[in-house]
Amino acid sequence: MDGRGRFFYLASWAGMALGLLLQVRRFPPQGPEVFLYALLLLWALWAMRKGPKSAPRLLLHPLGAYLLFEMWRVGEAWPLAGFFAPALYLLAGFAYPPWSLGSLLGALWGGVLVLDPVVWGRGLDFWPHFAVSQAILLSLTFLLARFRELHGQIRFWREQALTDPLTGLPNRRALEMAIEREAARVDRGEKPFSLVLLDLDHFKRVNDTQGHQEGDRLLKEVAQLLIAHVRQGDLVGRWGGEEFAILLPRAEEGEAMRVAERLRAELSRLGVSGSFGVAVYRGDVKEVFQRADSALYLAKRRGRNRVERAP
Repeated sequence: MDGRGRFFYLASWAGMALGLLLQVRRFPPQGPEVFLYALLLLWALWAMRKGPKSAPRLLLHPLGAYLLFEMWRVGEAWPLAGFFAPALYLLAGFAYPPWSLGSLLGALWGGVLVLDPVVWGRGLDFWPHFAVSQAILLSLTFLLARFRELHGQIRFWREQALTDPLTGLPNRRALEMAIEREAARVDRGEKPFSLVLLDLDHFKRVNDTQGHQEGDRLLKEVAQLLIAHVRQGDLVGRWGGEEFAILLPRAEEGEAMRVAERLRAELSRLGVSGSFGVAVYRGDVKEVFQRADSALYLAKRRGRNRVERAP
């Protein structure tokens, strides 16, 4: 959960605690009611400790029972407790998939609360507004849950489309998109970026002699090493096969060469050698790829395990 998510998660808990405090001050519990309030508070604290994934399921039914009890306890002032009924639908929407049995239980509790004043014949002047509002809130909550589900699916497929499944690095398409964004930034007058292509030397030999499983393990290890030794803000991706690409924003040729040399030395400590090609963006995205690739193959021709710059 990111910072904003944590803020709103804690704010929701603080709001529920404040609502409970206001209700207790307005209608002080008597006798056994004190025990029920203490039990509800302990249950809520326990649910909170379980984290945001488990808390909605743990709170849905206790909250429904509490609101039903509260509407009965306060008599003609039942609309005050009814203000918190939307929390039921939201909890159900977060706890269960849309239109599942679990989510429908939130609607069931809402129906019980709507019928409650009619059964007891209390404060019916407010009841039509309350009943209509619950139907609207329930519908909106189901729509929200559906949109949340679709957003999760879209995010999943987007990440799958832009991530290399073996190493977890951005794939070639993601790198191309990032480079296009960097090119647009440079074209607005900012510092140029550099592109580094890396090809592991004799990698086919690893697959042939030790098996593809060992080759996959090595690729994962190399990916983690590259991430650990680039600058903050640099982007490491898998270009394809045993080839990686490193996008270095705001990096002139000299700095890019130093980064590549550092990575080459770190690979050597790992027992792996790699050939590097370095190119600085000069106004043409396609050309920077070609120049970096040419520099990489120059490093291969000159004996491998070296860094070459594009002319």
